[in-house]
Amino acid sequence: MNAARPTPEIVEQAACWAAQLATDDATQADRDACEAWCREDPSHRLALERMCCLDARFDRTDAIGREAIEAVLARRSRKRGWLGGVTLGLAVLVGGGWLAAQSPVVRAWFPDHETARGEQRTVTLADGSGLTLDTGTTLDFRRDDTRRIVTLFQGRILARVAKDKGRLFVVETRDGTATARGTAFIVRRDEDATTVTVLESRVRVCLPSGVAKDCADLSPGDRVRMRQDRLVHLRRVDPEATAVWADGWLAADDQPVVRVLLELNRYRKAPLHFDRQELAAIRVSGSFPLTDSDRALRGLLTATGLRVARTGKGEVWVRRAE
Repeated sequence: MNAARPTPEIVEQAACWAAQLATDDATQADRDACEAWCREDPSHRLALERMCCLDARFDRTDAIGREAIEAVLARRSRKRGWLGGVTLGLAVLVGGGWLAAQSPVVRAWFPDHETARGEQRTVTLADGSGLTLDTGTTLDFRRDDTRRIVTLFQGRILARVAKDKGRLFVVETRDGTATARGTAFIVRRDEDATTVTVLESRVRVCLPSGVAKDCADLSPGDRVRMRQDRLVHLRRVDPEATAVWADGWLAADDQPVVRVLLELNRYRKAPLHFDRQELAAIRVSGSFPLTDSDRALRGLLTATGLRVARTGKGEVWVRRAE
């Protein structure tokens, strides 16, 4: 069972512990006291673990995010006269609530829900709506007087929306928003774009500008990609076939095998290696289980006649049969 999401008060206390233990002055008594606090509630340890991972997460943040955070830390450190590294500086800011409330970059480090590589999970939100989270997904959920808002930081979700006449249901990413006018749709946030696919009823998508010319109303089977302030309509799809990933299947209908391998790699801890040019002309059809990537690979090899070669480093390569 997952620990409850840490409250702002717990995050603040975790920030204090992280800042204290990050210094050379931390004693064994400090560490013991921190451990005792962590044992009081699973959410305490969860908050501290995430706080202590800020350095690594900071390193993985894109250049724009790092630049913004570094600028904030620099301003704060000049005012305070000290700054003991990224973890300490961010701990102070997050503990004070300012950066956590203002920065999507840092909010993504403390999501309401997340899945690991290869994991899929269905959650029921406070409003009764259901979300199926694909592998590597992180998101927040909040409500106000007029809206229910899912902030998708990365990954893919299938949303089945509970009716609430008083509140709109909105999925937002940094590329734009998708507002439900019905019951079911998919939102996928990749590194450079957001794709919205409608399964049932209607969805209104809008770029961050929110003006009418930057919005579109979608029906079942419609897809759009929001990227760099552009809204691009994609080829229509079969809604039922598009949603099979939520049941643990990767479906391919005469697809390039390279595309299928790239998708399968999202679920594997050890990636499959391949030469795109070598496999460029090969296409494949079939359904492959995402919950068992090794079985999926065997099925893919059977369907295409490809073979697997292993290197001395333990890498797995997919190649043409000789």
